[in-house]
Amino acid sequence: MKNSVFLIAFVILTSVMFTNCKKDDDSPQPVIENTSPEETTEEEIPEEEPPKIDGTWAVSSSDYYGYKNTSYFIINPDNTLTILNENEMGFRDLSNANYTHDEENSQITINFGYGSSLANYTLTEEELVLSFPDGSVTLSKNETIDDSQWVEELTILEEGDAPWTDRVDIAWNGSQILIGNGYQAEDIGLVNPETFALDGTITTTRSAFAVEIEKYDDPAKYIFQTDNGSSKFFIYSESDNSFEKESINLGSWLYGLASVDFQKIWAASGNEDALYLYNYNTDTIEQTIELDGTRPYGLDYQDNHLYICTGYMLYKCDVSDGLKVVNSYTIPDVRIYGVAYDGSNFWVYGERGNEGKLIKVDLSI
Repeated sequence: MKNSVFLIAFVILTSVMFTNCKKDDDSPQPVIENTSPEETTEEEIPEEEPPKIDGTWAVSSSDYYGYKNTSYFIINPDNTLTILNENEMGFRDLSNANYTHDEENSQITINFGYGSSLANYTLTEEELVLSFPDGSVTLSKNETIDDSQWVEELTILEEGDAPWTDRVDIAWNGSQILIGNGYQAEDIGLVNPETFALDGTITTTRSAFAVEIEKYDDPAKYIFQTDNGSSKFFIYSESDNSFEKESINLGSWLYGLASVDFQKIWAASGNEDALYLYNYNTDTIEQTIELDGTRPYGLDYQDNHLYICTGYMLYKCDVSDGLKVVNSYTIPDVRIYGVAYDGSNFWVYGERGNEGKLIKVDLSI
């Protein structure tokens, strides 16, 4: 009996222990992740755009004479470009051109209309090197310059035909424009500024490329005139056109004259590229200014400043101590050879194409 009870108890205990073990085996089994490599897509890297030749470039160095005074190249996407120049004395100008671009062979051809030049080039984002047959120009990227402020573009207020066409200086006598005759005739013209007709002439034996009226409020004031190729200018009485005297030799071919007062006058030598302040009471040169390759034509002196014509440009200059360019002016499509002030505005003698023009502009003192 005792053995039967013991056997039953053993069976029950064994059953309970087996059940507990089975429950423990039902605990969550670890999940084995799929570690097989997944397919990955490689991110596409965009190609870098090549540097562009167009933009504003500052000249950092140049050993090519043709661009020795060039400060900036402004290369436009429409195949036009503007070149800004400035020499050591501050004379500024600009020139416009077209260009063709052979990107495959890294070449650019600059065409000014009267001639062209071919350059090979190397280009990075920040540097452009133009290699011409006779030298090279190194440029660096510079987008700060504004070509509209490099020179001031003058507005034409009035314009009429000049009585003749030549590279002559002009003057103002209080009511009329005096215009030298150059090669055309032995007369100085007196032009009506409203009708542009000749009101009269002053007879002269000179081929006057320049005329000037003395800044002297007196009936005995002088009229000055130059002669063809001469290094002298000649002084006459304005009242009766009688000859008074001549200057000493200055630089050859005097293209411009500008009276300062009743004893001093500026004279411009085209052959010597120089200006002379001449005292005609003492017959002495008081000041000489070498213009370093800038050829002067017509002159005028107003309000302590000398105005100088150079063909394409008109400059306002301080000449109190040497020469300092104050402002640079241009008139589109007009070459400027003579200048005079009428008390309110400046007039210029200019040439558009092959025609001589008298032009009143919006420039005052």
